[in-house]
Amino acid sequence: MKQLLQSHATAQLFAPILSAALDSGGPVSATDLARARKAAEAAHERLDQALVGLGLLSEAQRGELLEQLFGVEALRADEAPGEPVLPELLRSGYLATASVLPVRADAQSLVLAMVDPFDDFAASALALKIGRPVRRKRIGRVAFAELFAVLYGANGAVAGPSDFEPEEAASSDIDVLRDAASDAPVIRFVQEAIALAVAQGASDIHLRPTRSGAEMLFRIDGELVPQAAPEGRSLASIVSRLKILANLDISERRLPQDGRIRSNVAGRPIDIRLSTMPHVHGEGAVLRLLSRELAAGSLGELGFSSTIGAGLARLFAATDGLVLVTGPTGSGKSTTLHAALKQLVRPGLNVVTIEDPVEYRVDGAVQIQIDEKLGLTFPRVLRSLLRQDPDIILVGEIRDAETARIAVQAALTGHLVLATLHTNSAPAAVPRLIDMGVESYLLAAVLRGVLAQRLMRRAGGGRVAVGELVLLDATLTERLAAGALDAELRDRLAATGYRPLIEDARQRLAAGEIDPSELRGLADAQF
Repeated sequence: MKQLLQSHATAQLFAPILSAALDSGGPVSATDLARARKAAEAAHERLDQALVGLGLLSEAQRGELLEQLFGVEALRADEAPGEPVLPELLRSGYLATASVLPVRADAQSLVLAMVDPFDDFAASALALKIGRPVRRKRIGRVAFAELFAVLYGANGAVAGPSDFEPEEAASSDIDVLRDAASDAPVIRFVQEAIALAVAQGASDIHLRPTRSGAEMLFRIDGELVPQAAPEGRSLASIVSRLKILANLDISERRLPQDGRIRSNVAGRPIDIRLSTMPHVHGEGAVLRLLSRELAAGSLGELGFSSTIGAGLARLFAATDGLVLVTGPTGSGKSTTLHAALKQLVRPGLNVVTIEDPVEYRVDGAVQIQIDEKLGLTFPRVLRSLLRQDPDIILVGEIRDAETARIAVQAALTGHLVLATLHTNSAPAAVPRLIDMGVESYLLAAVLRGVLAQRLMRRAGGGRVAVGELVLLDATLTERLAAGALDAELRDRLAATGYRPLIEDARQRLAAGEIDPSELRGLADAQF
């Protein structure tokens, strides 16, 4: 029995042997053992992994059982190598991912220290790579990380320049990543990170590889706040887990990928937009968290000035035309439009939204989510929607010329169209649409007004909306389309009540509403 591991132990052989040993008396009660068996089956993991994951067995106790039952000896301190073993054959990146360390090699065999000595795949892959049998020893996770750092540096620098350049994953690496992504600690980390971010009101989770390991940050009220980081060697497994949940290709680590994850936190459905990116030290990920049950506040709750609030009320009271909300990502554009929809929805009106993704649920509105993989694009849905007899249409974002033209057409044919656009200022929305191919005379006929906004941190916590609103007529739109902002045009804009966003922010600062640091960079928002 004690030679079983050195030949070819399997999880199927491991479970009944370990179960029999624990059933005969030991550190785990019969009730806890039964619970661990169920957990192992549900998570598709080994019994010992479930016992450790549930806190029913310590790493030290597991090690003792491995040695007692299977002859798995621990790596002694005097056996640790002083330099990397076979570095010309064994890539440090793979060793880190598989949590294995070559300890000693001769013509007959390779001694391998393994965090999981029952990882037959890693042992077999290395045996095939070097063309000789492998003898396994166990090593704790902390001891592995410390010894690996001593031998290879925090990021395995001795493997050569290729470690710092994204490369195509080998098939063995893919299998290891897929297996590691299914480990209980990885699954638990992902679940707990999302739950913690939701509890703290974070909008985004950033997972980044660094030279010395990894870091995790939450974006809370517009600021990135450091959190307890995962171990650097586990980041690849965590990103792979996220890719699996988002149905992305875990073998592709050279190019960015985007996907979606649907999750539940404390019974609340959460939509997550996942974006992965190769970094110089590995692959990172950013998760945008969107609660499908969150309700946008009323327009009055968003914090706009009374002047802007009155102008928005006038715009949203229209029965047709185009109303735009502009600003960079994260400026609260969707929140503003959904707050407006809540006021507009009533029996007798057909209100439809086209979004990517659906960020807020609005009772009484028909909401459609874009899926470009299926060909469900903004232009295609918007074109078909015009045959569905809508009264009010919300277009989540005007991204391209075709969407812009169809939105203008919809506004021309008696619909009220609300949409977002990426521009720094409100007046800049007009030349932006002209650049997209919308004729200036058509735009002059339909564009009712444009709001540009930002979310700024309040001096006492939370965020408040500041903005600039331009109410347009045909003459103003035509002048803006020409691209010249002369003194006469500035006067005409001011006569409509328009005030640049930076002036609104300065007034809020003088009133003690916003943090002084929020004014940095606002000069770029001027037209």
